[in-house]
Amino acid sequence: AFIDDDAVPHPQWLTALARAYADPRTGGAGGFTIDHTGVRWQVCKTVCDRFGNAHHVSRFFDTGPLNRPGSPVYPSLLGTNSSFRRSALLEIGGFDHAFAYLLDETEVCLRLVDAGHRIVYVPEALVFHQFAPSHIRNPGRVPRTLYPSARSKAYFIERHGHAALPAEAGPALARYEREIREANAYLEGEGRITPAHRASLDADLGWGIEEGRALARRCDGRRGGSLGPHMAAPAFLKVEPPADRLRLAFVSRGLPPEVDAGIARWTLTMAEGLARRGHEIHLLSEGAERQTSYAAGIWRHVFPAAGGAPEALAERWGLPPGPAAWAAAVAAEVDRLASFGLDAVSFPIWDLEGIGCLGGPVPAVMSLHTTYALSEPFREDWASRPVFARQHVRPMIAAETRALAEAPAILANSRAILRDISARYGIDAHERAHVVAHGTAAIAPGDAEHRAPRVLFLGRFEARKGFDLAAKAVSRLLARLPSAEAVFAGDCLDGPGRAMLEAAGLGALADHPRVSWRGVLPRPDLDQSLRDAAVVLFPSRYESFGLVAIEAFAAGTPVVAFEGSGPVEVIRNGEDGLLVPVEAGGDGLADALERLLTDPRRRAAMGRAARAAYEARYTVDAMCAAAEQVYRQAAAGGRVATLPSAETAA
Repeated sequence: AFIDDDAVPHPQWLTALARAYADPRTGGAGGFTIDHTGVRWQVCKTVCDRFGNAHHVSRFFDTGPLNRPGSPVYPSLLGTNSSFRRSALLEIGGFDHAFAYLLDETEVCLRLVDAGHRIVYVPEALVFHQFAPSHIRNPGRVPRTLYPSARSKAYFIERHGHAALPAEAGPALARYEREIREANAYLEGEGRITPAHRASLDADLGWGIEEGRALARRCDGRRGGSLGPHMAAPAFLKVEPPADRLRLAFVSRGLPPEVDAGIARWTLTMAEGLARRGHEIHLLSEGAERQTSYAAGIWRHVFPAAGGAPEALAERWGLPPGPAAWAAAVAAEVDRLASFGLDAVSFPIWDLEGIGCLGGPVPAVMSLHTTYALSEPFREDWASRPVFARQHVRPMIAAETRALAEAPAILANSRAILRDISARYGIDAHERAHVVAHGTAAIAPGDAEHRAPRVLFLGRFEARKGFDLAAKAVSRLLARLPSAEAVFAGDCLDGPGRAMLEAAGLGALADHPRVSWRGVLPRPDLDQSLRDAAVVLFPSRYESFGLVAIEAFAAGTPVVAFEGSGPVEVIRNGEDGLLVPVEAGGDGLADALERLLTDPRRRAAMGRAARAAYEARYTVDAMCAAAEQVYRQAAAGGRVATLPSAETAA
């Protein structure tokens, strides 16, 4: 069986192909190939003529009658989705070593048919074909050289076309050369290649044709392939996936690097970690155009928020149009992936992206993060838009309430969010929930004791994240410590951010010489900022967990945060950070920052404790090991058992 290096098979590919060989007449079998969209056919059935020209036919076309020796046209398999009976391949001498690129599998199919074997199509044997640039074509699919393909084409026509239709072989080769030269001229005219590139391609074409014809003449009429002697019985390596491997789908409308918010980052981190543990992962996210790709155990399915049945979801759950459209698209995609044998689908409570999967054939796990209801008290923009609040926020909170009541399995990132949800929604989800602390990738820590006295605020510039309180604390700190400096990252200081500063009487901070506004940073720059900071300021008014805190811990950086909600489960006051009473506000934060910045030894000890806490409780592998058990039990259809959280287990 053969596949390209930029393609990946459906899990049932080999099983489907093998069934074709129950018929002893079958010499080769291939399936249908799907392109990079994941839903559109690239090639279904193809027949070729004696000059190697491909003719795509309907997938309903019966190629059976073409399986006869000497047929002018015959079924031809795509190289990236083909298989051959070994004994038949040996009989015809195997592949012809003269072919480097183009027509090698076509020529094998021709010789198999001429030898009395059948080439058949197996529609359910699916291969997903991506596109990888190489030394013969660039990322825009423009050839870098035409020599290998021209050599193969000329060789094919001289060996097979000339033998069957000698009078037509010359014109066929001339027609091929003319069409390729015209294509090169078109590429130059469109500005896709330079005149020098065109000249090089034209020269390659002529050289390849000349070499291919000469090679065919040296064959002296030999009809078989040249690889037969090399086809000794192989020592097959039997590779079986782990018996307990899971096939899981994770949903996040956005994913890094385009979207680096907490839920998006958690989703990608969880997916990559579980893939490293041997599980097959499907990532579902939004994009303007469909695309399916595969790498390192992860299938990525990108698709627009269209399709499915949004009206039905809106009616059943009371969802607003936007969330209903995306949730319907997600549900349709999960249904489309059913043939992969999905064991469970995981989606976040925020925006209820996978709510259409609740009650469906694939077990669903809803992960708890900050919700609409828990965010509402801190969203002044919602309160100032009564129509939006009535038509979007209130329906989303009502749908969240129903989802919390009906979700069969819940993955919580902290005990705090379970308490807060019980209080806010009046739903006790403890029996269906399991607490798994977030994990994050390691960051090589720097020298904690000798770092510059720099404070890092990382987050969106909004009230829930405590941006106004961070600004107040930094303003107080800079006035007290002439050596102190501050970095704000994670958002852009645009209109709303500046308005918050002005409203707090801190407009001058925007241009302060010891304050840097870094905007949204790429991940490497963000990691470096965490490494360089002496203290991370984390003044959120509400957090379900506190991802920023464990990212700081990974870099060996202590944290100053408010008491309450999720961070209190992460930060051990006085050991790896300082917790400030909420009522102390910005002044309390400034005091805590000053204590750490003026005591390098204490700060360094806290940094070491922070790193130790990360290594013990907040690594990606620790998170995935705990979450794996939740997904496994959800897939089995049973209630999630009360398991120890990652922190308790540590």
